Amino acid sequence: MERFCEQLADILEVDAAVLTPDYAFRSVPDWGSLMGFSILILLHDDYGCRLTVEQFLKIQTVGELVAQMERKNER
Repeated sequence: MERFCEQLADILEVDAAVLTPDYAFRSVPDWGSLMGFSILILLHDDYGCRLTVEQFLKIQTVGELVAQMERKNER
């Protein structure tokens, strides 16, 4: 989880310390589709988790993102 938060913080250009489970990652000032696709690529390439764009758009917080990633990896 720590490694994932550090990678996510790099994409979002924020300090990893702010990435609590309740953090709404789309609330970063410069949020855009490139950040979203970067997160999808990170999940796929580093964690073997494939999410569709539709699934990803339903996710609002870091905690939901991690939970979805864990569910996908259980399958």
